[in-house]
Amino acid sequence: MINFRPVFFVSLSFGLGIFLSFAVGFHAYWALLALLPVAAAVIIYRLKTKKSSLGVLLFAAVLCAFYCVGAFSFTVRISAFENDPVLAESCVFTGEVTEIGDADYRRILTLSDLELVTEEGKTLRPNSKMTLYVYGDSKDIRIGSIVRGQSEIQTYDAIAYGRLNTSAILSGVRYRASADIEDLSVTEGHALPVFSAVRSRFREVLFSSTDSGTASIAYAMLVGDSGYMDGDVLQNFRYGGIAHIFAVSGLHIGVIYGLLYGLLRRLQVKGYVRLPVVFAALLFYCGVCGFSPSSVRALVMCTVLMIADAAGYAYDRLNSVSAASLVVLAINPVYLFSVGFQLSVAAAAGIIVLGGHLGRLLARVKFLPRKFSSALSVAFSAQVCTFPILIDCFGYVSALSLVLNLLFIPVISAVYSLIFLFTIFAAIVPAAGTVLLYVPCLLLQVAVTPVMMADFGVLLISGFTFGGAAVLWYLLVFLISDKVNLKIIPKVTGSTALCIALTVCMVLQNAAIGYSAVATVHADYGGEAMILRREEDVSLVLFGSPDPSYLERLFLREGISAVDALIVLAPPREVNTAIPVVLECAEVGAVYVREGTEFEDTFQTVEVIETDGFFYLGATPALFMDDAVLYVNFLGADILLCGEETQARLPRCDLLVAPSWSQALADACSPSGEIYFEKTEGKLSVYSAGDLQLRVKNGIIDVVAE
Repeated sequence: MINFRPVFFVSLSFGLGIFLSFAVGFHAYWALLALLPVAAAVIIYRLKTKKSSLGVLLFAAVLCAFYCVGAFSFTVRISAFENDPVLAESCVFTGEVTEIGDADYRRILTLSDLELVTEEGKTLRPNSKMTLYVYGDSKDIRIGSIVRGQSEIQTYDAIAYGRLNTSAILSGVRYRASADIEDLSVTEGHALPVFSAVRSRFREVLFSSTDSGTASIAYAMLVGDSGYMDGDVLQNFRYGGIAHIFAVSGLHIGVIYGLLYGLLRRLQVKGYVRLPVVFAALLFYCGVCGFSPSSVRALVMCTVLMIADAAGYAYDRLNSVSAASLVVLAINPVYLFSVGFQLSVAAAAGIIVLGGHLGRLLARVKFLPRKFSSALSVAFSAQVCTFPILIDCFGYVSALSLVLNLLFIPVISAVYSLIFLFTIFAAIVPAAGTVLLYVPCLLLQVAVTPVMMADFGVLLISGFTFGGAAVLWYLLVFLISDKVNLKIIPKVTGSTALCIALTVCMVLQNAAIGYSAVATVHADYGGEAMILRREEDVSLVLFGSPDPSYLERLFLREGISAVDALIVLAPPREVNTAIPVVLECAEVGAVYVREGTEFEDTFQTVEVIETDGFFYLGATPALFMDDAVLYVNFLGADILLCGEETQARLPRCDLLVAPSWSQALADACSPSGEIYFEKTEGKLSVYSAGDLQLRVKNGIIDVVAE
């Protein structure tokens, strides 16, 4: 029924061990017991057919071994990350700058070789790195510089806001801090490592040879670092579904592989020489790109292709992707939860599973050119298999992604090959950089100008999530492909059953059936918010000024384009800062503030209503108890929303929502239920559980994970 590929099943077993280790911890090893009845059934079948069962038993043992190794490797990796001490205090820090990025009005530095001196005078030398947000003019800071200062140090946990803190674990960043440039001491550091030195040379050559906008795009394409790009420009690429050009993957590795392999073949270099030369060049380039999972996957696939070609074997793409995934996860099992790795593998798997079959079907259409049919099948297959991941991780998918990939990617691939070659030449001869890079950068400007000028944000698919229903989506894709050898009737029957199950699961996942109102509580490092929905009204309560990118993702994920009522539970100055951030993401009907505060109404595009008594958020009665405390009666449920501790007299409530727990606050309102944004021992918190949904019916609140 399904062609047997050992590498695929070994890779799948390894990944399953990692996933279950994260989901259920040590209990993941008990899952091996589920294999016993399966193995017994297979053995009985083979005995009846008079076939040897030794091979089956040996392969089952191999699968179990890889499963256990995967589960154990994940546990070891998380333990290593959490081995460094937890800090939440002011420290004097010293570290070497290894990475630099830009965001809004601050610069993001990654410091390694840390030395931390606590308030008690204790000196710590953790193995982890620290992210430092620097405010002010910090252009003189270079990679390799030694930075010293003092700041409040915070600690990243392995699990935060209900999910694995993947980016922090993969980059080895355990701590974070912020400081003004005037409070830092910066000195020259050691010589850069080879890969960092090459990245630095590429950056210097590009930014000195063309304008910063073009240079930032070219640099992001070359090494996968989009930290220097303007946030709005990068967001438009994301909205168009073509931001993958900034994640070094099969597109980039494939272009370089084609250039090198073609050149060496034309020079008639022998295969046993050609293979190690190309592999070494690609390996070095992956190192320059930080050994990102997408680049490593593409490297392994190209290597398998070269070995198969040299040995005269047929190249099997599914085995190649499986081997690549196994190598990446063996390097670091946490990559399984990385969005970049998931998208990379999903796109490659989609092209393999659906691409060939769809391409053959399109080839039967007489008026479609063969190359167009092939390109369409590849783009569509990748889109189908990355769709659930994009929706769940980013909250949206571009409706124009398929068209833009068909039109834009062939052009940008050609431009990338020129930029890659001439940037290397310019790095060798920096004095000629402006001349060498003039034409490639000009072509890049021409290629990306239409993308930068268009507004793709109005054509997004958003407002729902897949959750566990994504499994049914991928089973359906696999079943309708030519990889499952079934006749038409069983295939149609199975596909129909999966479609029905998927529809039911999606409705249950996204619709609050049987509830007359729903509120959701959200938090991330970018902000804290509560959304109240009743009938057609949407009210937003913010607990301080949010990060623009976080709020935009939240609105897209929740399908919000307009807010009827906005309240910011914060001091007046912070309210003034938050309102423009919200207006950038959605239309706002009215902003409510407590009468008598020092709030300055400087807004002409939104109505600001001052109130000192009961008012209505849509159909929901509300009352300010203090500048940062709001009472709402949500369909009979009394909810108190506290932005900070208060001296106001508070009523008893059914639910208290606040940033953190305090005995005084809990005693003041005697809540029946509590939700906190920060990690709180023994209490329900968004930090531990992730986003929460409050479903209210007949005055009773039902709290579930979103």
